[in-house]
Amino acid sequence: MSAHPLDPLSAAEQESLVKAARAAWKLDHRHLVAMLQLHEPTKEFLSKYKAGDAFPRFGRITIWDQEKAMVSEGVISTSGEVQSCTEIPGAKAPVLAIESERAIEIARKDQRVIDALKKRGINSADDVHMETWPIGAKIPDYIDDGRRVIWTPMWHKRDKDGNFYAHPINGLHAIVDIDKFEVVGIEDDEQTPIPQTAGPYRESQQESLVHLKELSIHQPEGPSFTVNGWRIDWERWNFRVGFDQREGLVIHDVRFNDNGNERKIAHRLSIAELVIPYGDPSQGAYRKNAFDTGEYGLGNFTNSLTLGCDCLGEIVYLDAAVTEGDGKVREIKNAICMHEEDFGILWKHVDIDGHPEVRRSRRFVLSSIVTVNNYEYGYYWYFYQDGSIEFEAKLTGILLTLGDNPHADHPSATEIEPGLYAPYHQHVFCARLDLDVDGPNNSVVEVDSFAHPMGPKNPHGGAFETSETVFKDEKSAQRLYDLMKSRYWKVVNPNKKNHMGKPVGYKLITGGNSYPFTLPESVLGKRAGFMYQHLWVTKNTEEERYPAGDYPFQHPGGDGLPRWTQANRSIENTDVVMWYVFGLNHIPRIEDWPVMPVERLGFTLKPMGFFKRTPAMDVAPNKAVCGCGSNCNCGH
Repeated sequence: MSAHPLDPLSAAEQESLVKAARAAWKLDHRHLVAMLQLHEPTKEFLSKYKAGDAFPRFGRITIWDQEKAMVSEGVISTSGEVQSCTEIPGAKAPVLAIESERAIEIARKDQRVIDALKKRGINSADDVHMETWPIGAKIPDYIDDGRRVIWTPMWHKRDKDGNFYAHPINGLHAIVDIDKFEVVGIEDDEQTPIPQTAGPYRESQQESLVHLKELSIHQPEGPSFTVNGWRIDWERWNFRVGFDQREGLVIHDVRFNDNGNERKIAHRLSIAELVIPYGDPSQGAYRKNAFDTGEYGLGNFTNSLTLGCDCLGEIVYLDAAVTEGDGKVREIKNAICMHEEDFGILWKHVDIDGHPEVRRSRRFVLSSIVTVNNYEYGYYWYFYQDGSIEFEAKLTGILLTLGDNPHADHPSATEIEPGLYAPYHQHVFCARLDLDVDGPNNSVVEVDSFAHPMGPKNPHGGAFETSETVFKDEKSAQRLYDLMKSRYWKVVNPNKKNHMGKPVGYKLITGGNSYPFTLPESVLGKRAGFMYQHLWVTKNTEEERYPAGDYPFQHPGGDGLPRWTQANRSIENTDVVMWYVFGLNHIPRIEDWPVMPVERLGFTLKPMGFFKRTPAMDVAPNKAVCGCGSNCNCGH
């Protein structure tokens, strides 16, 4: 038994679930475990649950039958109790690591690949780095018969520890059927010189000349948060940490102690999809439109974090586990990092008599980092002393590269070294925000600022007001951010009023954002239809978990949010989910090479009439400390 129904599945539980599934459904070598996730309990169940209650643990297992080319979803307990088992015709399982490894092995041995490499001066396929990518555009007609296929961009591993992304092999790709494990096509179209300028980034390969004096973060009494299993208590916050093989880091059951009254803010917070459209039409790039969450399972690529590098300070880690395609369970040590950090001034005022009052801000940080081929994505959730919650994505890693003739006319990419190009692309995230602001029945409100024309309502030309629109149904809640109106959205509980008689609520503060340049009628545009609105609001339904649908790999499109919202269900004063779509338009810089300094984007959930006054007023002042580590009045 786990300590709480929302705890992530342990390694032992996952092993039990796989064993139970094999016995119940007579699974053999033909059946791959495409995904194993906690079958999360309902809100009704959780409302009745009391600490210490016994409860069964159920997993949601996605099985791919290679022989029948069929996806099945089953819900089963660790003891073998079957709740459901359903075939899903037409669905295709995500790309699994064991499939990728075998596909690359087969492509390396294909004589056509070997001969094409020799034409380029590469005598061994072992000197080539290959990756397996879904075909994120139209699949070639000669293989477009429903089979699951990937293609293999290639780079020359010129040196053992060198940066192979500096040496892309242009125009050569294998297309591999990952069910029959056969090469079904070789593309050997363009042959341009392989860029030769190295791109070293390891410490052993270059001099690290910039040194600063040591920075030490010391908490002599230890951190201010406590960890009880997967429950975290910090300051006046408490919540539960989750981990999902598809989404990665998840947060459950967020609450704030408001002067002794524990108030719920959110039921579940996650980043439910990440898609990266590439904007270069050349052969080596136009297919690179990957759903890193839906086509791969982001949690599979979670790093084991390193103290002092990934995380700094008084750190507490949580481990995680994922199930591979062959049913083996892999544990990820230090998968999730937790710590506190100073965040500057929380508030300050100096009175007319010169008396200052100032409080410093501290925030709680919950983070994990994934590596998907060339890119790293850091997911950071911050909890603040003023009642705010922030999500920040940190993007780093190595630019995806293409080869072309030096100084070629290549309008959709940046030439970062002679003949080495980094294509334009976008990163599009979708947050799934199941807020329960003082209870599950909420409404979502759009707030615009506007100015009347010069006249009685605006006599001096400087007046402006706000207008509020309560979304009644799902179609009316499909919205774009409007900078000209300083638009924001808030989630309110119309059944709970603050001391001013207004509904309590939380507002969504948008950070930097973009809009997709991928055309809606394109293959990717159809699959990722959620991209074309910044906000969606849906009636909360257990089956509606991912904005592009459960199975975006080679899907014809139209699934997920665009399909669900056709029902146009009522979303006023009921249990709703707010989906926020945010993205980064990445025009690569030369300074992004050889490793890209971190780019940041995200959003903030900030109390809006939720509290009687700012909870930041209750924060005690810090004691000043000198460099000696003592209080400033020590005379040092």
